[in-house]
Amino acid sequence: MDLLIVLGAIVVVVLVFGWLFKLVKNTIQTVLLVAFLLLVLYFLFGVGPGAVWEQIQAWLGGWLGR
Repeated sequence: MDLLIVLGAIVVVVLVFGWLFKLVKNTIQTVLLVAFLLLVLYFLFGVGPGAVWEQIQAWLGGWLGR
């Protein structure tokens, strides 16, 4: 009985860490993509992050709490 509980706990830990690893990997990929796009906008077109943020706020209107 104890062996089944230990094996079940190991399976749960492996699943949780696998999910956590995928989450961290996808988060890092998204952050790097956004940073790359902001750098491209800045160096090729002279559009800074502030201008991009202002445009996002204009599109979303009151959704951001302002």
